[in-house]
Amino acid sequence: MSATTLALDGGIPVLGQPTAYPWPKLRPDWCEAVNQQLASGRLSIYDRSGVVAEFEDAWSEGHSLPYSLVTNSGTAALHSAFYGIGLGPGDEVLCPTYTFFATAASLFQLGALPVLVDCRPDGAFDTNHAAALVTERTKAIVVTHMWGLPCEMDDVVSFASRHGLDLIEDCSHAHGATYAGRRVGTFGAAGAWSLQTQKLIAAGEGGVLATDRRDVYDRAQLLGHFNKRAMKEMDPEGPLYPYAVTGHGLKYRAHPLGIAFALPQVAELTDWIDAKQRYARRLAELFHRIDGVTAVTLSRDGRVSAHYALLFEVDPKVLPGGRDWLVAACNAEGLEDMDVPKATSPLHTLHLFQAPTSPVTSYDRPCVRAAYPVAEHLAAHTFKISVPCAPRAFEDEDDRYVEAVGKVTDKIAGYLAERRAQQASARLAPVGRGVE
Repeated sequence: MSATTLALDGGIPVLGQPTAYPWPKLRPDWCEAVNQQLASGRLSIYDRSGVVAEFEDAWSEGHSLPYSLVTNSGTAALHSAFYGIGLGPGDEVLCPTYTFFATAASLFQLGALPVLVDCRPDGAFDTNHAAALVTERTKAIVVTHMWGLPCEMDDVVSFASRHGLDLIEDCSHAHGATYAGRRVGTFGAAGAWSLQTQKLIAAGEGGVLATDRRDVYDRAQLLGHFNKRAMKEMDPEGPLYPYAVTGHGLKYRAHPLGIAFALPQVAELTDWIDAKQRYARRLAELFHRIDGVTAVTLSRDGRVSAHYALLFEVDPKVLPGGRDWLVAACNAEGLEDMDVPKATSPLHTLHLFQAPTSPVTSYDRPCVRAAYPVAEHLAAHTFKISVPCAPRAFEDEDDRYVEAVGKVTDKIAGYLAERRAQQASARLAPVGRGVE
């Protein structure tokens, strides 16, 4: 058995123990912020005060927007954004098929219908594909900055303006990402972020909406922040104020302990984005040692990715076995952090979007109205891996993670080179004359 024998074939795994990038880090000052919130006794915050107000102020300042609203999930933030722009039964929203289903699922609660749009080869929303799907019912567009790489926002904003559509940005992968120097989430009627455990700003569970529109902010409060907050924050002379005490039926308040954990992270976001650029380039260099593997979502052309994950495409014509073989081989060597996106299946393959249903209306039109070859290609041929961000006190740990990735890619590349050499040698070997 040679040193390049893969663990997949019975060899010894190159990593002594399974390796995945640990996030979030439990840094002492973040944990202390949670302890202080516990000690305050404020385990529910009914209005805009305390750690909730501190987080929202920091988020608004970082995005140069006047209004931010924390919620209990990114899904709730998206629901609040859709409700905030006034969507309802009969309305249609252009939505990427290449995204996590939560981008569009809350539209069904409003009776609005997501109309699915294909993506570009880098996973970004394709306005050329969307153009043919605009109808008299189309009221809005939602884009997702997949894996942290911003969409082409000049193109998206122009498209939305040309068709008179509200624009919502799903930034759940893209905390701190920028397009032409401007943070995502600031280009349309509202941006929505998830603060779930795996996200770059992590609260365990949580979300945040940000907007420069007072009407969106007020309606979002009515949906999930009734009574004390809505009564203090909404315009008492506005037409919706009589509903402030009861809201419109839901409770989307975030838990203060999660927000306390997330708040100190916000100040470090810019530094983390810078670190992620360095680590993403290093990871790309490591995987590019394997023939047929190409990084898809590296930052480029004024689009600075937050690198929630780095997406790679595998060409099965170059690498026999393709993506699935490579992922299995790397997993067997101990690199558990490398995987195939599963929940992020193209939406047109999911039953909810093939047979849409809503608690408030019935639909007479489908979500699926076209072919989606690019999204299907990405789903079939890509894998992802986490990208470190080097928070203070964890730089060495993050470097060791990248070194571990390098050990795996070196072994895979060595195995493939050895196999090619053996195949070339076999082709050049003299052929016997046989029995005469």
